[in-house]
Amino acid sequence: MKRILWLSLLFLSTSWLFFLPIFTLPDYNMGLIFLITGILLSTFAFWKQDFKHLDKKYLMILMPLLFSLFIIPFPYSLGPIILTAGALLYSIKNCLFGNERANWILLGISFSGVVITIQTLFLPIYAIFVSHGHRVDVLSPIVSSAGGLLGLKTSLNNGIIFIQTSEHIYPFTTTWEKLGFFPWFNIFIGASLLFLFLPKIKKIGRHLLRFFLLSGVYFILRYVFVIFIFAQTEDIKLFWDPIFISITFVPFTLLLMRFVPLQDLNLSFDCFREFRLNRNRAIAMLIVFLFVFSLVGAFVFQDPGSRKKGRILIDEVHSDWEDTTRELDKEWYGMLSTYNYYSWAEWLDKYYTVDRNIDNYLTSNLLDNYDILILKCPTNLYTDKEVDDIIKWVENGGGLYLIGDHTNVFGMNYYLNQVSENFGITFKTDATYELGTGSTSIYKPDVIFPHPIVQNMDQFDFLTSCTLSAPITSENVIIGNRLISEPGTYSTENFFRESTGGIPDFEYGLLLQVVAVKHGKGRVVAFTDSTCFSNFCMFMDGYKSFNLGTMEYLNRVNTYSYFNNVFAGIAIAALILSIYLLRKEKKMMTIFLFLIIGLFSFSIATPIFSYINSVNYPLPSAHSDYTKVCFDGEHSDSVIMYRPSLEFYDSHKLYGTFFVWTQRVGCIPSLEKTLDKAINEGDVVVIINPVKSFEKEETDAITAYIKNGGRVLLMDSILNTDSTANELLQNFNISLSYKTSDHMLHRYNDTESNLSIGNISTPYLTINGGKDVFVTEKNETSIAVVEIGKGKIAVVVDSYTFSNKVMGGAFTEPDESLRQIYNTEFYIFEDLLLKNT
Repeated sequence: MKRILWLSLLFLSTSWLFFLPIFTLPDYNMGLIFLITGILLSTFAFWKQDFKHLDKKYLMILMPLLFSLFIIPFPYSLGPIILTAGALLYSIKNCLFGNERANWILLGISFSGVVITIQTLFLPIYAIFVSHGHRVDVLSPIVSSAGGLLGLKTSLNNGIIFIQTSEHIYPFTTTWEKLGFFPWFNIFIGASLLFLFLPKIKKIGRHLLRFFLLSGVYFILRYVFVIFIFAQTEDIKLFWDPIFISITFVPFTLLLMRFVPLQDLNLSFDCFREFRLNRNRAIAMLIVFLFVFSLVGAFVFQDPGSRKKGRILIDEVHSDWEDTTRELDKEWYGMLSTYNYYSWAEWLDKYYTVDRNIDNYLTSNLLDNYDILILKCPTNLYTDKEVDDIIKWVENGGGLYLIGDHTNVFGMNYYLNQVSENFGITFKTDATYELGTGSTSIYKPDVIFPHPIVQNMDQFDFLTSCTLSAPITSENVIIGNRLISEPGTYSTENFFRESTGGIPDFEYGLLLQVVAVKHGKGRVVAFTDSTCFSNFCMFMDGYKSFNLGTMEYLNRVNTYSYFNNVFAGIAIAALILSIYLLRKEKKMMTIFLFLIIGLFSFSIATPIFSYINSVNYPLPSAHSDYTKVCFDGEHSDSVIMYRPSLEFYDSHKLYGTFFVWTQRVGCIPSLEKTLDKAINEGDVVVIINPVKSFEKEETDAITAYIKNGGRVLLMDSILNTDSTANELLQNFNISLSYKTSDHMLHRYNDTESNLSIGNISTPYLTINGGKDVFVTEKNETSIAVVEIGKGKIAVVVDSYTFSNKVMGGAFTEPDESLRQIYNTEFYIFEDLLLKNT
């Protein structure tokens, strides 16, 4: 019956494919099916297992287990949840099942909970390992030879396996993901736990040897099988489909059941029949607590360093792309006007001191005047002396920010690598997309232990990044999940492949998109998607908090970085000492104490170190005032997208250009999820096509905001049939009303005769009340203002005119009529809302 534990491990291990967004979005229903199946198989494996009594005092484990459930987020809390369920079930088993009838069920649940918990502990190790190196080219010759023996037409070049079919030649790279390393890794963790209970060390060694031999052979055969299936179906999703991956590991499990039997497992639970807490065990528990606490500190603690003056130098000498020197004004339009970094640089200058380097080499004498150097999108070589001086400057405490982009476009990654490779970082020449869809990817920071750079960020929308190669000891600022990385090509203008998504020479899964390293007294951050900070999208999404987090991280001289080594030393010493103190304990008791005390320690360490990093790396406050225009996203029926070239099914609801154009009059726009935040943050609050009702608390808050000097712009349209504008405006003795305009309908080309055939009515909005600003030829108001206290509210009844449908995208070159619309927006903000503020 114990052989069934291999099947249990298969389902428990592959359930993570559905719970975690490594290859696909989570599917909790399928995940639970696999998890429950694994638990049921565990219970069958423990059929007739001798376990008659557990001292009820051991149920005190419920306290640390329940505590961990409040700290550890789902799905990482699955292990403690299962263990808690098992403990609770045991506490009431007499009422449900009788005295001893259900012990095998409880053992199955507990075993599953232990396996899932231990697998969870190793998930970060998997993420770090694979994100820092996907290719396994050393196995490609073996895969190629095996494929040839099994009937595939194969050849090999530079680690790439070429498979010839009747219609195509496919290039295959060998990566950990294509080999199925993730489910195997989880199975191995469970297997290692089981092997601990073999009676002799020799048997443990033999079982491990058999396990690895079977694994090696199966890795190759499985990959050849997947290649064969792809060659027949051309279904690229086979590589990451959770169901398919799970099925392909069933034969591996059956082989383990045959060649790595578990009949010698000594799973004795006698140590739990009597509760003992002597001095030696108590000390050992404290040492285990110290081990886990210190281990968390070794990986998570971030040196707060010594804060510098925040003097930033942006290098323009080596870059002809994403320029920062030409102002985004009311005269310069077209792609280059918004596809540059002017707004980004001006905004950073509100928080730090920003200079541009437009005609000097990067020498030590120049760099010593600055705390942060930004090398963005280089299109020219750095001299050897410049590289040497930059390295020395970082060693002495400088903060280096490297900004590259996809596919080595314009050669920028090649030029960046001149500098970055001296810190172990390489910008690759690839492009990333969302796995399975080909869309741009979205990153959401980890719930626990996010890097200080991203800890204040909700999400980050990449606009096509490259990936990075970095030392395993580097700081993983952003490990993107559900990504596919495709090599660039020099045969197209922007180095993108003409055909994507169907060529199997890609890397996928967890990919490194932003990395940081500490070097000497200084720091380096490498970022992989230059487009994100362009004028047309800089103030959307999480880009602002990301940049401020990056600058705060770089604006420090390393002071306490040795603390991580101290924590690591304490952890190693505590682990050795705890194993020594527990050497006479039964293996089952040792694992129990490590697991329960470790969970409790982790649950204590998590909020402590998270708080330390949060306190040490707050976002800075601006030292110079600027006008903040906050667009309300709670009541508005409008869409502001970060990609100006993206078409939308209902483009009259797009207001991205209107949003960006506020930067042309010196404002800084932002998207706010709630009206309350917009009021608290903004000098101007913009509400476009309101459709959600305004509560009394909200109208009172807006009224108080305006009386205290705030400005509100409300824009509505006749197309907004669910408008709630009057719910707000009635508080200011102003309202919107519907009217119609009649037009005579004539025959085509017969407008000069009197032979009309009817009329047509066109509905439109007008404003009642307020001070007229714009009036129509019928003397009806289209823009009005109401002044209240120190502030004012402006109302516009034709928001459609300011949608992307009319204004075009942020790359548009306007004609004269379109310039009039642009100038109207500028007038609304400059003269109507912000004058005399």
